[in-house]
Amino acid sequence: MGGSTFVASNAGDHGLSNNNDVVHLSRKPDHHTDRKEEQFIKQRLYWFSVLAAVLAALTLSGPATAAEKQVPFKGGSSGVVTTVRFDPVAGIAYVRVEGKGQATHLGRFTVTADVAVDVATGIPKGTWTLTAANGDMLFLTMVGYGIDAAHGFGAFTVVGGTGRFEEATRYYEQIITFCPETSDTTQPYTDVLNGTISLDRKRHE
Repeated sequence: MGGSTFVASNAGDHGLSNNNDVVHLSRKPDHHTDRKEEQFIKQRLYWFSVLAAVLAALTLSGPATAAEKQVPFKGGSSGVVTTVRFDPVAGIAYVRVEGKGQATHLGRFTVTADVAVDVATGIPKGTWTLTAANGDMLFLTMVGYGIDAAHGFGAFTVVGGTGRFEEATRYYEQIITFCPETSDTTQPYTDVLNGTISLDRKRHE
């Protein structure tokens, strides 16, 4: 989203998929472990409920006003995710996303993003900038989750921009696919985005 990705040396480290929330019922009772697993599952469910609430609010938000022009926004991009650093105290991994793509009403663009991944919950959050060939920029915020070890989902909220995107709003969804990593700190990705964008009608008349 823009591309979205999320962390380091392998797909499991990207905060996109975590299989530790499977409770093994066949072993002997370990109340300490059970409490940790229960807390972890509740934490994951909490973050998924937060994301569901965000998506519901975006989906149910009112139609574009008369001063806005709401149009489909579709496209895709590819690039590289680079691990910047890991904060072991906060349990946050920081990554940098850089790529190129093409989308409707944007044309060819470059994408840069800074993403923070909570490794305990697997929830990535970040800020994204899509820059068109003429220099116009589209600014976004993102929250996501892992689908499986190689795929992730991102919900992107348009928060403004420059040029023809100065008063842009709305949001889009993105599915990202992680490719085999090229080093311990970098991993290629591809993504597909689909949603809507509202532009200032006066700028397009």
